[in-house]
Amino acid sequence: MADLVREPYALLQAATGGGKTIIFAEIIRRWMSEYPEMKIMISAHRQELITQARDKLLAVWPEGIRHLGLACAGVGSVRLDRSVTIGSVQTLDRRSFNRMIDLLIIDEAHRVPAVETGGQYHSLIRGLQTFNPRLRVLGVTATPYRLSHGYIYGKECRPGRSNIFPKLNYHISLDTLISGGFLVPWRAKEGQNMTDDLSQIKLINGEYDTAGLNSLYLRGVHIRSAVEAYEKHGEGRDKVLVFAVSIEHAEKLAEAFQDAGHKAGAVHSRLTGWDRKNLLTSFDRGDLKILVNVGILTEGWDSPKVNMILMCRPTKAPALFVQMIGRGTRLYPGKTDLLILDLADNFKNHGDPSAPQVQIPAKSGGGDPPFKACPDCQTLLAVSSLTCPECGHKWEVRLEEKNLTDLVPVKSPPPGRSRVISYSVYGKISQRGYYMLVLDVVCRPGGSIKRWLDIEGAASYYGQGRARNLWWQLSNRSKPPATVQEAITRANDLKMPEFVTIIKDIHGYKKIKEFS
Repeated sequence: MADLVREPYALLQAATGGGKTIIFAEIIRRWMSEYPEMKIMISAHRQELITQARDKLLAVWPEGIRHLGLACAGVGSVRLDRSVTIGSVQTLDRRSFNRMIDLLIIDEAHRVPAVETGGQYHSLIRGLQTFNPRLRVLGVTATPYRLSHGYIYGKECRPGRSNIFPKLNYHISLDTLISGGFLVPWRAKEGQNMTDDLSQIKLINGEYDTAGLNSLYLRGVHIRSAVEAYEKHGEGRDKVLVFAVSIEHAEKLAEAFQDAGHKAGAVHSRLTGWDRKNLLTSFDRGDLKILVNVGILTEGWDSPKVNMILMCRPTKAPALFVQMIGRGTRLYPGKTDLLILDLADNFKNHGDPSAPQVQIPAKSGGGDPPFKACPDCQTLLAVSSLTCPECGHKWEVRLEEKNLTDLVPVKSPPPGRSRVISYSVYGKISQRGYYMLVLDVVCRPGGSIKRWLDIEGAASYYGQGRARNLWWQLSNRSKPPATVQEAITRANDLKMPEFVTIIKDIHGYKKIKEFS
């Protein structure tokens, strides 16, 4: 696993329940055993994730207790003098570091935004790179994609945005873990078709408007449908996790389950830490059969006993969809599968949770929903299914004629030229320690070709002149930016030509000879 962090930026993805924390804890143990002088930092965004990382690291590496320090105001400790520091990104970013950090591990790395948007993660990385230009960054996540952005690695993201992770270095899917016997299989049913109702809810930043969802799901018919769906399909399911839209919705749902004779409780942000802990303990102990939550139990909470999930919260975010399902796939004695009742059309929006549809802004088109419900038993299946394995229902096969004359061939590039497919810009530390702008152009043929631009003159005045001249040329003669950050914010000023000429330099590396 140490191979993962030989590159400046590496990304590891393992499905929920795949042991991400154990994996990076083992990386730390191995590196610290071989290189005891190393300095490692683990950054997370929530107190629960910080304590979880501490506990699992010490389980893997007990002798590490004398090398470990926590830096999180929420746990009452800000210690930065140990070899391994686990802290909140908020606390770490506020502190100035006057020592070398060799490896930064970012837990839940899907929260790292695009380079152009800045923020605490990027500020922390830049600060650490000031003292160590050779800093290695390892991101770990179950969901390497983000709403209204796309993937958090490579080029498949919103145009004009760029990621710090160039590729996905390691991947293990939900299906792989299930087939290997490390997680339980899941099956899903549609409790109620919400397509028409949800089409009336406006979207804000790509996600359903919470106020609109709250108004919709507080209707008596939807509250009752949740109870009815559980009573129809949930026989024998004694550990039920419900995802709600709002605090008011969660409390209404819990009350409805209680009125129907089912032991239920609601967990949300208005509860005190003590009350929240008591509810979770009661659920784990068996005093509660149904636990309704709002944005509390999607990350950093594990209860392997959960054997049923009731989705009463629609979402356009594939990461949230996958995280919800991941709360119930862990193994537990006597548990054979996870039953999911979808009352929110989430499977129709996202498809298979092992490989959900990720919408790339300004690139994604329409198409059929990736999942459909059996009209007889409401089991959710891939749209390609012709027979329902639950009840035997068969779908009629219809063949459609295609008008082949509508296909328009793509114009081939002129001889010796390559077509420009896309481009991105981002800041990066060069091998010699200079902060520079990287212009990354994707061509066909040719692939990804990077041009390093010394916008700030960090390496030489001559390099700065060349960089600003190229900017002037590609931006229709607009004034060159003074800093890398200004260049990133003005990335849309650049206008790439349709074709470029690619050659190889004396070292055999590809470079763009002409942009026009």
